[in-house]
Amino acid sequence: MEKPLVSISLVVFNQENYLRQTIESCLMQKVDFPYEIIIHDDNSTDNSAKIILEYAGAYPDIIFPILQTENQFSQGTEIIAEFILPKAKGKFIAFIEGDDYWTDPNKLQTQIDFLGANPEVVMCFTATKHTYPKNSKEPRIKRYAKHDALCSIKDVIRLGGNLVDMVSVVARRTIFDELPDWYFYAQTWDETIPLLALLNGKIQYLNHVTAVYRNNVPGSWTQKSVRMLDRRKNNRLKSIKVADGFDRNTNYAYHKYIKQKEDPLIVEVLLLSDKKDEDFPILYSRLTLFSRIEYHIFKAVDSLRLWEYYRYFRRLLTGN
Repeated sequence: MEKPLVSISLVVFNQENYLRQTIESCLMQKVDFPYEIIIHDDNSTDNSAKIILEYAGAYPDIIFPILQTENQFSQGTEIIAEFILPKAKGKFIAFIEGDDYWTDPNKLQTQIDFLGANPEVVMCFTATKHTYPKNSKEPRIKRYAKHDALCSIKDVIRLGGNLVDMVSVVARRTIFDELPDWYFYAQTWDETIPLLALLNGKIQYLNHVTAVYRNNVPGSWTQKSVRMLDRRKNNRLKSIKVADGFDRNTNYAYHKYIKQKEDPLIVEVLLLSDKKDEDFPILYSRLTLFSRIEYHIFKAVDSLRLWEYYRYFRRLLTGN
């Protein structure tokens, strides 16, 4: 088989109800180059592994399974860096998870053509359609802008995981050549990979919908994180640690943006903490006066839900 130009990273855990659609959306791509699909199953307890093996048998030159016998995510392992990249042969990496899917058969071709014509761009992503399988909420389109645009450094840092859905991303393999320590602090690729790309070049947004991102699928990381407050607190602490590491890595060149990103994360951690916790005074001391006031107000009303609404509407109004 000719060496693939693109390696598709497909990460799966207990997604048997959606997985066939995900894989088929990869196989339907109309391209003039070879590609491979590396499917990592993290010791699913449903029929996901069986489905993966079925497709691997049907497409042995395209699909390459990695089937874990122990769950790696729960052990803090960075799955893409530790398992997928060592097997990936492509110069470009596309990302998708087992409950999302691509809708545009020209997605990969369009993004690879763009990256080929713009060597200074190391990552590009598109608009996505958000659906809500378990409630009646209407689907929405997530866009970075109303037109094709280069992402500003400020937006990449401040928006964090709200900037991009990884299901729409294609990146150059070279951004992973020298991974900094902070990349391994969290397993949230929509946060770490754009920061990694920022160290290596520019990030481009293409304003058309190519994929569907399913929100709060039962058993998903998002749903578990919302329900389990201790895990949620831990994930916020990891995000702070990633931002601190990136700040040091860039010699504090973007510290203003890092500070704007971290303060709301710290407030949320404090709202989920006890004042007797060892790290409470250290985190509190890092807050600006305004963020301290935010903390005291929402601690007094004792409502994490109100904090979430407040953060949502503040992001809409201010972008932060």
